[in-house]
Amino acid sequence: MIGKKVLLIDDDPDFLQLTGLIFKKDGAQVFTAYDGIDGISKLFAHQPDLIILDIMMPRGNGFEVCQRIRQATNTPVIVLSALHREHDILQSLKAGADGFLSKPINPEILLARAKAVMRRRDGQDDSYQAAFRYDDGYLKIDFDKHRVQIKNDRIKLTPVEFRLLVYLASNPDKVLSFEQILHNVWGSEYAGSRDYVHVYISYLRSKIEVDARNPSYILSVHGEGYIFERRDFARVPFSKSSIVQMSCIIIWLLCKISENYVQAADILPTILS
Repeated sequence: MIGKKVLLIDDDPDFLQLTGLIFKKDGAQVFTAYDGIDGISKLFAHQPDLIILDIMMPRGNGFEVCQRIRQATNTPVIVLSALHREHDILQSLKAGADGFLSKPINPEILLARAKAVMRRRDGQDDSYQAAFRYDDGYLKIDFDKHRVQIKNDRIKLTPVEFRLLVYLASNPDKVLSFEQILHNVWGSEYAGSRDYVHVYISYLRSKIEVDARNPSYILSVHGEGYIFERRDFARVPFSKSSIVQMSCIIIWLLCKISENYVQAADILPTILS
């Protein structure tokens, strides 16, 4: 963590002091905030490389603060909570957190998680993907440019969503287990955290699939994991409106060929709509 800037946002002064000391000993520059508003202010003032964020705080809970952070930056965020509820984990991931830990926590474990997040952010764990590109005419992925497009329109993904998509797409047409996905996207420290995978797969499907409820790229393998299926542009399903329009075009052409101009004229508005 030498030279890295870490922002700790927590209303527990003892936790801030102890955790801050651990990070400082590892070479990091540490900034602290006691509530959400102060945390957002110091985010803009110091532009940290990593944020450690507690959920239960005065003047803005951790979920709200994490959402505001994600609106402004892709800085990695690790969320902490003493509530030990599955809902908090899912809510944290939904807000854009890169990781979640339950309190009380050993500061050394937190430091290890922080280093894993930083390695992924800096691309040290992604060397095998450095030149990865995928383009089927509908979905385009460019690892070098950190860009994903759907039908040439760029879509916004969080850092975790992007890493997950690249990992899946760079290992196509084979089942990837939950543990493989966790190890390669989040790190070995997250072994057993299947909820992370389920939540982010859901987010990815909502952004890249034509119909997220009937996915054609990211397929579930019950009890095992997921598989990314390569596709050709010709196989991308058309929307219902597109199918109706294409059917009308075909009928219109047939009417023209058979010189049924009246019926062709009746169909033309549907084609143009």
